[in-house]
Amino acid sequence: MTQTVGELDFPFHGFLETRRGPIVEIALSNSPGGLARTYVLVPEGAGELPPGIYSTMLKQVVDLDERGGWMVEVDLEPEPRGAEVRMDTTLDDEWESDERDLLIASHAERFQPQEPPAEREGDQPVNPYGLWALDESGSAFRVEVERDEESRGLLIEAATRFGKALHPWAYGAVRADTLEIEEHALEGDDALLDLQLYVADGDDDREYERWLVGTRRALEARAASPLPEFDPGQWMRWLTPVDGGAPVAFGGFLFPEKREIELQPVMPTEPEWAAGRLLTIPRERPDQAFEGSREVTVYGKPFKELRSSVAKVRKRPATPIGRFVLQPEGYMPERWSLLG
Repeated sequence: MTQTVGELDFPFHGFLETRRGPIVEIALSNSPGGLARTYVLVPEGAGELPPGIYSTMLKQVVDLDERGGWMVEVDLEPEPRGAEVRMDTTLDDEWESDERDLLIASHAERFQPQEPPAEREGDQPVNPYGLWALDESGSAFRVEVERDEESRGLLIEAATRFGKALHPWAYGAVRADTLEIEEHALEGDDALLDLQLYVADGDDDREYERWLVGTRRALEARAASPLPEFDPGQWMRWLTPVDGGAPVAFGGFLFPEKREIELQPVMPTEPEWAAGRLLTIPRERPDQAFEGSREVTVYGKPFKELRSSVAKVRKRPATPIGRFVLQPEGYMPERWSLLG
Protein backbone atom coordinates (compact mmCIF):
# COMPACT_ATOMS: atom_id res chain seq x y z
CA MET A 1 0.00 0.00 0.00
CA THR A 2 1.34 3.40 -0.95
CA GLN A 3 2.24 5.68 1.96
CA THR A 4 1.58 9.40 1.73
CA VAL A 5 3.69 12.18 3.19
CA GLY A 6 0.95 12.99 5.70
CA GLU A 7 1.13 9.44 7.09
CA LEU A 8 4.87 9.54 7.85
CA ASP A 9 6.33 9.16 11.32
CA PHE A 10 9.17 11.45 12.38
CA PRO A 11 11.13 9.54 15.05
CA PHE A 12 14.44 11.38 14.60
CA HIS A 13 15.14 14.85 15.94
CA GLY A 14 17.65 17.55 15.05
CA PHE A 15 18.07 21.26 14.44
CA LEU A 16 17.84 23.50 11.38
CA GLU A 17 19.79 26.72 10.87
CA THR A 18 17.67 29.11 8.80
CA ARG A 19 18.93 31.90 6.57
CA ARG A 20 17.15 34.60 8.57
CA GLY A 21 18.84 33.56 11.80
CA PRO A 22 16.69 31.32 14.02
CA ILE A 23 17.90 27.80 14.84
CA VAL A 24 14.82 25.61 15.32
CA GLU A 25 14.23 22.04 16.41
CA ILE A 26 12.97 19.75 13.64
CA ALA A 27 11.75 16.16 13.30
CA LEU A 28 13.00 13.77 10.59
CA SER A 29 11.65 10.62 8.97
CA ASN A 30 15.02 8.83 8.97
CA SER A 31 18.68 9.38 9.72
CA PRO A 32 19.80 12.15 7.34
CA GLY A 33 23.23 10.55 6.90
CA GLY A 34 21.66 7.66 4.97
CA LEU A 35 21.24 7.39 1.23
CA ALA A 36 17.45 7.70 1.09
CA ARG A 37 15.46 10.93 0.85
CA THR A 38 14.79 12.41 4.29
CA TYR A 39 11.50 14.10 5.13
CA VAL A 40 11.75 17.03 7.53
CA LEU A 41 8.96 18.42 9.72
CA VAL A 42 9.56 22.15 10.17
CA PRO A 43 7.73 24.10 12.92
CA GLU A 44 6.51 27.69 13.14
CA GLY A 45 9.20 30.32 13.50
CA ALA A 46 11.71 28.77 11.08
CA GLY A 47 12.84 31.98 9.45
CA GLU A 48 12.03 32.05 5.76
CA LEU A 49 10.49 28.54 5.76
CA PRO A 50 6.74 28.28 6.38
CA PRO A 51 5.78 25.43 8.73
CA GLY A 52 5.19 22.14 6.98
CA ILE A 53 6.86 19.03 5.62
CA TYR A 54 9.90 19.24 3.36
CA SER A 55 12.20 16.67 1.81
CA THR A 56 15.86 16.61 0.88
CA MET A 57 16.05 17.16 -2.86
CA LEU A 58 19.81 16.87 -2.29
CA LYS A 59 21.92 16.29 0.80
CA GLN A 60 25.58 15.98 1.66
CA VAL A 61 27.17 14.85 4.91
CA VAL A 62 29.36 17.54 6.46
CA ASP A 63 30.28 15.68 9.65
CA LEU A 64 29.58 12.36 11.43
CA ASP A 65 31.07 11.24 14.73
CA GLU A 66 31.28 7.99 16.68
CA ARG A 67 28.68 9.16 19.22
CA GLY A 68 26.00 9.50 16.57
CA GLY A 69 26.33 13.22 16.06
CA TRP A 70 25.92 14.59 12.54
CA MET A 71 25.74 17.70 10.39
CA VAL A 72 24.24 17.57 6.88
CA GLU A 73 23.87 20.23 4.19
CA VAL A 74 20.50 20.06 2.45
CA ASP A 75 18.52 21.52 -0.42
CA LEU A 76 14.91 21.28 0.73
CA GLU A 77 11.71 21.22 -1.29
CA PRO A 78 8.16 21.49 0.12
CA GLU A 79 6.05 18.34 0.14
CA PRO A 80 2.22 18.21 -0.04
CA ARG A 81 0.77 15.91 2.62
CA GLY A 82 -1.10 13.94 -0.01
CA ALA A 83 2.00 13.20 -2.11
CA GLU A 84 3.41 9.71 -2.33
CA VAL A 85 6.48 9.06 -0.17
CA ARG A 86 9.62 8.69 -2.27
CA MET A 87 12.47 6.36 -1.29
CA ASP A 88 14.97 7.58 -3.88
CA THR A 89 18.63 8.30 -3.14
CA THR A 90 19.33 11.98 -2.55
CA LEU A 91 22.71 11.74 -0.77
CA ASP A 92 25.36 13.07 -3.17
CA ASP A 93 28.99 13.41 -2.09
CA GLU A 94 29.82 15.30 -5.30
CA TRP A 95 27.11 17.91 -4.96
CA GLU A 96 28.66 21.38 -5.25
CA SER A 97 26.66 23.12 -2.55
CA ASP A 98 27.01 26.82 -1.78
CA GLU A 99 26.22 29.39 0.88
CA ARG A 100 22.56 29.49 -0.16
CA ASP A 101 21.96 25.97 1.15
CA LEU A 102 20.78 24.98 4.62
CA LEU A 103 22.42 23.02 7.42
CA ILE A 104 20.74 20.54 9.74
CA ALA A 105 22.50 18.98 12.73
CA SER A 106 21.97 16.56 15.59
CA HIS A 107 22.69 19.28 18.17
CA ALA A 108 22.33 23.06 18.02
CA GLU A 109 25.85 23.43 19.41
CA ARG A 110 27.29 22.07 16.16
CA PHE A 111 26.49 25.27 14.29
CA GLN A 112 29.10 28.01 14.09
CA PRO A 113 28.34 31.27 15.93
CA GLN A 114 25.83 33.07 13.78
CA GLU A 115 26.43 36.36 12.05
CA PRO A 116 23.48 38.73 11.70
CA PRO A 117 21.41 37.90 8.60
CA ALA A 118 22.20 39.98 5.53
CA GLU A 119 20.14 43.14 5.28
CA ARG A 120 20.85 43.91 1.62
CA GLU A 121 22.43 42.41 -1.47
CA GLY A 122 26.18 42.83 -1.18
CA ASP A 123 26.49 41.95 2.51
CA GLN A 124 27.97 38.67 1.21
CA PRO A 125 30.24 38.23 -1.85
CA VAL A 126 28.34 38.37 -5.13
CA ASN A 127 29.06 39.70 -8.60
CA PRO A 128 26.77 42.73 -9.09
CA TYR A 129 26.99 42.40 -12.88
CA GLY A 130 24.25 39.92 -13.59
CA LEU A 131 20.47 39.74 -13.49
CA TRP A 132 18.62 41.34 -10.60
CA ALA A 133 15.06 41.12 -9.36
CA LEU A 134 12.91 43.73 -7.67
CA ASP A 135 10.12 42.09 -5.66
CA GLU A 136 6.78 43.48 -4.49
CA SER A 137 8.26 44.71 -1.20
CA GLY A 138 10.93 46.73 -3.03
CA SER A 139 13.83 44.42 -2.16
CA ALA A 140 16.48 44.06 -4.87
CA PHE A 141 18.63 40.93 -5.15
CA ARG A 142 20.65 38.91 -7.66
CA VAL A 143 18.92 36.02 -9.41
CA GLU A 144 19.78 33.09 -11.62
CA VAL A 145 17.48 32.64 -14.61
CA GLU A 146 17.13 29.78 -17.06
CA ARG A 147 14.67 29.12 -19.84
CA ASP A 148 11.96 26.50 -19.31
CA GLU A 149 11.58 24.98 -22.77
CA GLU A 150 8.42 23.11 -21.81
CA SER A 151 6.43 26.18 -20.74
CA ARG A 152 8.42 28.67 -22.87
CA GLY A 153 8.72 30.70 -19.69
CA LEU A 154 11.55 31.06 -17.17
CA LEU A 155 12.76 29.45 -13.97
CA ILE A 156 14.02 32.03 -11.47
CA GLU A 157 15.94 31.45 -8.25
CA ALA A 158 17.67 33.85 -5.86
CA ALA A 159 21.44 33.69 -6.38
CA THR A 160 22.51 34.55 -2.83
CA ARG A 161 21.70 33.80 0.79
CA PHE A 162 20.13 37.25 1.13
CA GLY A 163 17.70 36.57 -1.71
CA LYS A 164 17.01 33.02 -0.53
CA ALA A 165 16.07 34.38 2.90
CA LEU A 166 13.32 36.36 1.16
CA HIS A 167 12.27 33.86 -1.50
CA PRO A 168 13.60 30.34 -0.76
CA TRP A 169 12.42 28.39 -3.82
CA ALA A 170 12.82 28.28 -7.58
CA TYR A 171 9.83 29.88 -9.29
CA GLY A 172 8.25 29.58 -12.69
CA ALA A 173 7.69 32.88 -14.48
CA VAL A 174 5.90 34.25 -17.51
CA ARG A 175 5.58 37.77 -18.87
CA ALA A 176 2.79 39.59 -17.12
CA ASP A 177 1.54 40.96 -20.44
CA THR A 178 2.16 38.50 -23.30
CA LEU A 179 3.00 35.31 -21.31
CA GLU A 180 5.57 33.99 -23.80
CA ILE A 181 9.15 35.13 -23.34
CA GLU A 182 11.49 35.54 -26.28
CA GLU A 183 14.71 33.51 -26.10
CA HIS A 184 17.03 36.52 -25.80
CA ALA A 185 14.69 38.82 -23.87
CA LEU A 186 17.08 39.21 -20.91
CA GLU A 187 20.20 39.90 -22.94
CA GLY A 188 21.55 43.41 -23.36
CA ASP A 189 22.57 46.24 -21.05
CA ASP A 190 19.02 47.50 -20.49
CA ALA A 191 17.10 44.20 -20.47
CA LEU A 192 14.03 44.26 -18.22
CA LEU A 193 10.92 42.09 -17.94
CA ASP A 194 7.74 42.45 -15.91
CA LEU A 195 7.12 38.87 -14.73
CA GLN A 196 4.37 36.98 -12.96
CA LEU A 197 5.87 34.27 -10.77
CA TYR A 198 4.34 30.94 -9.83
CA VAL A 199 5.18 28.47 -7.08
CA ALA A 200 4.46 24.73 -7.16
CA ASP A 201 1.57 23.78 -4.86
CA GLY A 202 1.01 20.04 -5.12
CA ASP A 203 0.01 19.22 -8.68
CA ASP A 204 -0.87 22.84 -9.44
CA ASP A 205 0.95 26.14 -9.69
CA ARG A 206 -0.35 29.15 -7.80
CA GLU A 207 0.45 32.79 -8.39
CA TYR A 208 3.28 34.00 -6.19
CA GLU A 209 4.47 37.57 -6.80
CA ARG A 210 5.08 39.98 -9.63
CA TRP A 211 8.74 40.94 -10.11
CA LEU A 212 10.79 43.16 -12.35
CA VAL A 213 13.81 41.18 -13.57
CA GLY A 214 16.71 42.59 -15.57
CA THR A 215 20.03 44.35 -15.30
CA ARG A 216 20.81 46.56 -12.32
CA ARG A 217 20.88 49.69 -14.48
CA ALA A 218 17.46 48.86 -15.92
CA LEU A 219 15.98 48.29 -12.46
CA GLU A 220 17.43 51.56 -11.22
CA ALA A 221 15.70 53.37 -14.08
CA ARG A 222 12.31 51.79 -13.25
CA ALA A 223 12.36 51.57 -9.45
CA ALA A 224 10.07 53.93 -7.58
CA SER A 225 12.80 54.71 -5.05
CA PRO A 226 16.63 54.37 -5.09
CA LEU A 227 17.92 50.84 -4.65
CA PRO A 228 20.12 50.13 -1.60
CA GLU A 229 23.79 50.86 -2.17
CA PHE A 230 25.88 47.85 -3.11
CA ASP A 231 28.82 46.92 -0.88
CA PRO A 232 31.51 44.98 -2.81
CA GLY A 233 33.03 43.67 0.41
CA GLN A 234 36.57 42.29 0.33
CA TRP A 235 36.55 40.18 -2.82
CA MET A 236 35.99 42.91 -5.46
CA ARG A 237 38.06 46.07 -6.02
CA TRP A 238 38.23 48.81 -8.65
CA LEU A 239 41.22 49.91 -10.74
CA THR A 240 41.24 53.43 -12.18
CA PRO A 241 43.79 54.31 -14.92
CA VAL A 242 46.25 56.94 -13.69
CA ASP A 243 46.18 58.75 -17.04
CA GLY A 244 42.38 58.92 -17.10
CA GLY A 245 39.57 56.60 -18.01
CA ALA A 246 36.69 54.73 -16.42
CA PRO A 247 37.34 52.49 -13.41
CA VAL A 248 37.22 48.72 -13.99
CA ALA A 249 36.08 46.11 -11.45
CA PHE A 250 37.97 42.88 -10.72
CA GLY A 251 37.68 40.04 -8.25
CA GLY A 252 40.47 37.99 -6.73
CA PHE A 253 41.06 40.00 -3.54
CA LEU A 254 39.60 37.54 -1.02
CA PHE A 255 42.52 35.86 0.78
CA PRO A 256 45.12 35.92 -2.05
CA GLU A 257 47.93 33.50 -1.23
CA LYS A 258 50.62 34.47 -3.76
CA ARG A 259 53.06 37.37 -3.95
CA GLU A 260 50.89 38.75 -6.74
CA ILE A 261 47.13 39.04 -7.11
CA GLU A 262 45.46 37.48 -10.14
CA LEU A 263 42.68 39.78 -11.30
CA GLN A 264 39.43 37.98 -12.08
CA PRO A 265 37.05 39.59 -14.61
CA VAL A 266 33.78 40.80 -13.15
CA MET A 267 32.22 43.12 -15.72
CA PRO A 268 30.37 41.68 -18.74
CA THR A 269 32.51 43.69 -21.17
CA GLU A 270 36.23 44.01 -20.48
CA PRO A 271 38.28 46.96 -21.73
CA GLU A 272 40.55 46.27 -24.67
CA TRP A 273 43.70 46.28 -22.53
CA ALA A 274 42.30 43.46 -20.36
CA ALA A 275 40.87 41.14 -23.01
CA GLY A 276 42.64 37.86 -23.67
CA ARG A 277 45.21 38.23 -20.90
CA LEU A 278 45.90 36.93 -17.43
CA LEU A 279 46.23 40.12 -15.39
CA THR A 280 48.18 40.50 -12.15
CA ILE A 281 49.21 43.22 -9.76
CA PRO A 282 51.91 43.05 -7.04
CA ARG A 283 50.94 42.57 -3.41
CA GLU A 284 51.20 45.54 -1.06
CA ARG A 285 54.53 46.61 0.44
CA PRO A 286 55.14 46.18 4.20
CA ASP A 287 54.35 49.85 4.76
CA GLN A 288 51.00 49.61 2.90
CA ALA A 289 47.65 48.29 4.12
CA PHE A 290 46.16 45.56 1.94
CA GLU A 291 42.68 47.09 2.13
CA GLY A 292 43.84 50.64 1.39
CA SER A 293 44.26 52.59 -1.83
CA ARG A 294 47.60 52.46 -3.64
CA GLU A 295 49.10 52.96 -7.09
CA VAL A 296 49.98 49.72 -8.90
CA THR A 297 51.31 48.45 -12.20
CA VAL A 298 49.05 45.98 -13.97
CA TYR A 299 50.88 43.17 -15.77
CA GLY A 300 49.40 41.03 -18.51
CA LYS A 301 50.28 37.71 -20.12
CA PRO A 302 48.28 36.50 -23.15
CA PHE A 303 46.33 33.31 -22.52
CA LYS A 304 47.66 31.89 -25.79
CA GLU A 305 51.19 32.08 -24.34
CA LEU A 306 50.08 30.35 -21.14
CA ARG A 307 48.58 27.51 -23.21
CA SER A 308 51.50 27.23 -25.62
CA SER A 309 53.12 23.82 -26.10
CA VAL A 310 56.51 25.57 -26.28
CA ALA A 311 58.07 25.90 -22.83
CA LYS A 312 60.05 29.00 -23.81
CA VAL A 313 56.84 30.78 -24.78
CA ARG A 314 55.02 29.71 -21.61
CA LYS A 315 57.85 31.11 -19.46
CA ARG A 316 57.84 34.55 -21.02
CA PRO A 317 57.39 37.16 -18.29
CA ALA A 318 54.23 39.21 -18.09
CA THR A 319 54.55 42.68 -19.58
CA PRO A 320 53.47 45.97 -17.94
CA ILE A 321 50.15 47.30 -19.24
CA GLY A 322 49.94 50.56 -17.32
CA ARG A 323 49.68 52.32 -14.00
CA PHE A 324 46.42 52.28 -12.07
CA VAL A 325 45.04 53.38 -8.73
CA LEU A 326 43.73 50.40 -6.78
CA GLN A 327 40.73 51.79 -4.93
CA PRO A 328 40.20 50.84 -1.26
CA GLU A 329 37.94 48.05 -0.05
CA GLY A 330 34.29 49.06 -0.13
CA TYR A 331 34.68 51.65 -2.89
CA MET A 332 31.97 51.77 -5.54
CA PRO A 333 32.03 54.54 -8.17
CA GLU A 334 28.94 56.62 -8.74
CA ARG A 335 26.59 55.18 -11.35
CA TRP A 336 28.65 51.99 -11.38
CA SER A 337 25.84 50.04 -13.03
CA LEU A 338 26.39 52.06 -16.22
CA LEU A 339 30.04 50.90 -16.43
CA GLY A 340 31.07 47.77 -18.31
